[in-house]
Amino acid sequence: MNKNRIKEKGRGSLTVVAYVVTILWIAALLIPFVWMFSSSLKDNYAIREYPPSWIPKQPQTLSLYYMYDEPLDNQEAYELDAYMATWFTWKKLRNEPVGEVIVYGMQGERQLYRSITKSYQFKVGEPEIIPSQQFTRAQMERKLTLIRDKGYSVFEWESEQTSIGPLQYEQQEDAALRDKATAFLGTSEFMQGQLEAVAQKGDWGRLFDQYRALWERSSSTFSFHIYLSNSMFVTGMSILLQLLIGGMAGYALSRLIHAKWSKRLLLFFVATIMIPEIAILIPLYLLIDKIGLVNSLWGIILPHTAWGIVIYLFKGFFDQLPGELLQAARIDGAREWRIFRSIVVPMSLPIFTVVAVMSFIAVWNELLWPMVVARQESAWTFTVALNEMQKRPGIEMNMLMASMVVSTVPLLIIFTTCQKLIEKAVSWGGVKG
Repeated sequence: MNKNRIKEKGRGSLTVVAYVVTILWIAALLIPFVWMFSSSLKDNYAIREYPPSWIPKQPQTLSLYYMYDEPLDNQEAYELDAYMATWFTWKKLRNEPVGEVIVYGMQGERQLYRSITKSYQFKVGEPEIIPSQQFTRAQMERKLTLIRDKGYSVFEWESEQTSIGPLQYEQQEDAALRDKATAFLGTSEFMQGQLEAVAQKGDWGRLFDQYRALWERSSSTFSFHIYLSNSMFVTGMSILLQLLIGGMAGYALSRLIHAKWSKRLLLFFVATIMIPEIAILIPLYLLIDKIGLVNSLWGIILPHTAWGIVIYLFKGFFDQLPGELLQAARIDGAREWRIFRSIVVPMSLPIFTVVAVMSFIAVWNELLWPMVVARQESAWTFTVALNEMQKRPGIEMNMLMASMVVSTVPLLIIFTTCQKLIEKAVSWGGVKG
């Protein structure tokens, strides 16, 4: 049978070309996302360097060793010294790949204390602790309680006779970051202890601290979780209302209204698709302002409750459903709402999925309307926040890149999980109208 099989000429070449084109198309779509993800893991210097690099640099742990020839007055004095060495050094090297700063206080070979600060703790606390480049002891004294209460640094007092070992720090290799920290701390006069040495080593475990800092930071500079929750609420409510109102309107046009009037009403809904969004922007804003929904999330949601294209798609799909089944339910005494909820909806999951995905993409990525109606920061969605934050000084590019990666992940999840239902809706033919 196989020997006598007729092979279509050129089919093998066509298959190869199809696979090559598909792979190139997928790569072209994924390259920007991969670059964005890679940039979110870099330091601010590496993002702007030329030629660009795809692989981020390894975060570095700086170990600062301070010697105290004479004991200080109390434990708080040592804690203040440790925090100044940590935060002032990090502020000076904020664009470098610093992943962690550890400060050791010593007296002879005895370890007095250890202070640990990870990069996400610094990024979260930086706007509150050291918003300027002025490094003074009085400034850190005012912030000491804040650092303790919010856990921006961890200070450990060594109650036992712990020995750190002689010349342990000299075992580390030379590095440029260590030299920069040594040059800064060696000329500073705000410390009571004497800088003994600075050690440096790589730590890949701090590579994803940008994302943890992004979630935990809540300040006047960038409140990630507020913008994310706003976008999730706006998108979720818009999808829910689109499915409810659009589904019921499509069912009414398909099964409850006379065919002549159904076509006329459908033409009205289809005509709304042809109106550019920018043409109705001002009238829409005036309407939202009159009903008092400016600077509120419901002001963003309201225009997304019923789109003409959604009603058109629902009606086209419902026209394909077997009318005999619906008529049998009516004979059995079922009301229209019961028929819609128990029969139509379960049979129409593909078109509901298509509408949900379409609404999610449009609302989640929308910028123009939320930017117009939500001028207060508390009502910003994710897209508005990203657009506005790029204009503010002091916003790190790697933090913005991490924000964009997080905003892109839901789109990837939606497409991968709903692909089969979308294909089923298209193959059914209802989407064609």
